[in-house]
Amino acid sequence: MELWSTRTARPTLTKSRCLRRKRQSRTAAIVMPSCCDASSSVTSFCIQEPPFVALPCRIHLNSRHSHALLSTMPIVEHKTRSIYPPFVWAKNIQVDMGNEEFEISGVRLFVEDEASYAADALRAYRQAITRYGGAKRQGKNSPHVQFANADNLQKQTAFLRHYGPVVISSAREEERPVRSSGPFDFQLTEPVIVARQNLAELERERLVYRSALVLISELQRAKESDIATVRKCISTIVSNVSEWPSQWERERGLRVGGLGFAKDPQWKFSNENLRHLELWLWHSMRERSGDPLKDAFSMPNPVHDGHLVTSELVNAFAPHVYPWGDSPVEAPSWDLAGGIRPILYYMLRREYLSGGGISLCRNSDCRSIFEIERSRQEFCSEECSRLQRQREYWSARGKKLRKTRLGRRRRRRTDARKGRKEK
Repeated sequence: MELWSTRTARPTLTKSRCLRRKRQSRTAAIVMPSCCDASSSVTSFCIQEPPFVALPCRIHLNSRHSHALLSTMPIVEHKTRSIYPPFVWAKNIQVDMGNEEFEISGVRLFVEDEASYAADALRAYRQAITRYGGAKRQGKNSPHVQFANADNLQKQTAFLRHYGPVVISSAREEERPVRSSGPFDFQLTEPVIVARQNLAELERERLVYRSALVLISELQRAKESDIATVRKCISTIVSNVSEWPSQWERERGLRVGGLGFAKDPQWKFSNENLRHLELWLWHSMRERSGDPLKDAFSMPNPVHDGHLVTSELVNAFAPHVYPWGDSPVEAPSWDLAGGIRPILYYMLRREYLSGGGISLCRNSDCRSIFEIERSRQEFCSEECSRLQRQREYWSARGKKLRKTRLGRRRRRRTDARKGRKEK
């Protein structure tokens, strides 16, 4: 028999209650019922430090017993944090911009300890949002949100300098001399990766990724989704992923020439996948005919087509399971020789499966993507909230207030003229 008891996700904490729960978080107690003997199996979990999370408390009992009793003290399951391997393209990344492409260079990592000092996109994603406590309005700091909002050359350069190329068009490795830091003047070298990122390809990747995030935010609304936005996102995605099959062939050729560890790219997108997207695009653009019988067979449903398109994208970058630390973890491909795009789509996969975490800023002059930190959040920053509310306030009452203000001025002028005439 199993008994379930679920606590509130985030209760209102007063000062006294917070102190009491801090004391309770050190130990957990279970009161065993008198009907249970030594053969009964009672399982509990340790208390996690506040803030508390909504996790069930389960008790397993012998089938011959009919009931059990939990103490009134809240028992919360201990939630362990998984340890992930480092996902770093290189350290000391430098970006030089040419006419049509970026030249990105960085020092290859050989020791795991070096990764703790380099920019790890997956680690930054896991640490970007602190939903309970900490600094607020941090929803635009995650790498996948930064990439989607990088709508100019300056933001794109900053992103590449921090995390490395998204999709490389060519790459080579060379040895560069470094100055010795010891008392003896030895000639030392370090392996440097030099990759090229095409500007046009980078912008297409950004459009695809941003459209996918906006599409996910609309799909979360289910029946309340904006059909026009869903169709626009699907159209943008399909028109900009047409080069993915040729990019796969190009990366495969680079790997055969010695790039990376694996012989084949750790992602897969063929012309067949592209035909699937084109079919769902055509299906999403169909309008209802007005004939119930005909619509019942054709079933035009852009929201369902949006789910199919998103699934096709994330399935192209299948995650891997790694035995890392004391437990296995699921993560993107570790071989980032072709760029960090697999990490970005692993983040997209998690956002799609979790649901309710992505939104578009309601400020009409911003429209940035951000991670939702609290319920009913509509703006990415306090400034956007203030500007949009001021705009709506003056749009609703501005005409009336201006008319009242002008009327006062006219009355003052009229009264002033009458006063001069009386004198």
